[in-house]
This record gives sequence, structure tokens and C-alpha cells, in this order.
Amino acid sequence: MDHGSIGQRPVTTERSEGCERGGARDEAPPKFPQVLRRAYLVKARNAIFMGYRIGFGVDFHQLAEGREFWLGGVQIPASRGAVGHSDADVLIHAICDALLGALNLGDIGLHFPNTDPAYKDIDSKILLQKTYALVRSKEYRVVNIDSTVCLEAPKIMKYAPMMREAIAAVLHIAADDISIKATTTEQLGFIGRGEGLTAYATVLVDRPEGGPREAQT
Repeated sequence: MDHGSIGQRPVTTERSEGCERGGARDEAPPKFPQVLRRAYLVKARNAIFMGYRIGFGVDFHQLAEGREFWLGGVQIPASRGAVGHSDADVLIHAICDALLGALNLGDIGLHFPNTDPAYKDIDSKILLQKTYALVRSKEYRVVNIDSTVCLEAPKIMKYAPMMREAIAAVLHIAADDISIKATTTEQLGFIGRGEGLTAYATVLVDRPEGGPREAQT
């Protein structure tokens, strides 16, 4: 008796056993040489994950009197608003940048330059709509969004449900797929002095079929 093998048996999984039985979805053609069979299976399994892309965006704006304060597509009562060429919605701008970054499409300044009068005081939800159209043109869709807004005042979290609904309506996802958080800098830096605010956003997008990406020419 080979005592070195007591209690040991080959490790198998339902998927690997299925490949040998010919019952798995990613089964290679039975007459493939072994080396090609392995390469085929690796490619098939990797294709499941190749449809996912992650993007990160960030945006900053000054705060000033005489400006409306728009955040996440919602107007929030405040004594000061963000300064910008558009409505200066820092959260939506960060989300736009994250979506563009996920698909290597540049940034918001490239597509919506602040030198173009067409975007003067524009509702940033329109910019998000245009950004989403670019995402859809690549056959991708939004899976979920995680974001953080950093500012001293006003308090914004009671408006978060409205912001989530506004953004979800543009991106055709559920409000539960959008996370909006808020924090301060504990009175540190330009944000702590109340001079401005910033927003960060991370997005996950995917191709519904989960197939490999087309090579860009």
C-alpha cells in the first residue's frame, strides 16, 4: 500500500469533470491536441471576464456667492454654489470622467470643453446623457457607481436619494446601483476653508454578452 496517498484523491471540480465528460459549456472540441485544448479552455474562461472595465473620475470646483448649487442633478439650497462653465455639478462631472476613462475615451474636457459656448450654464445631466451615449456606442452598459463628495457645507446626504434617482434615470440603471457618500476634510485645505469641493467616482461597465473586446484600429 502506498501510504503517501492515503486520504488523497485527485482534486476535481464540476466544471473540469464536465469538460472530460463533454458536458461543460466551455468544452473544447474532442479532437483538439492537448496543448490546443488547454489554450481553448483558457480563452473561453477569460472571455467571461473581458467584458468588464473599471473607470475612476475626480472633479474640483470653487464655491462662490451668486451661483446655484447643483449636485448629482439636484439643486440644493445653499448660500454659495460651484463655479464653472456649465452648472458646475462636481458629482456628475466626476461620473462622466469615470465612464469615459473606463473605455479610454478621454476626459470630460475633451468632449465638452469650457471654451465652447454651447455648454455655457448647461445642465450637467445633459453632459451625462451624451457621455452615456458614447458608452452605449461601444456596446457597454453601466453596472454600478460608487462616489464620494468632499465638502464642508452644506450637508447633502438628505438629498442623496434624489441624486441617485436623477442619475439612475439618465444611465438606465436602478438607484440601488448608485452609491453616494459625503465627507469633510476636518477643516483642512481649501475644502476645509469652504473655498471649494471635490467629488470622486468609480464605475464598473460591462458588455452584456461578456465577450472579448474588439480591437481598435
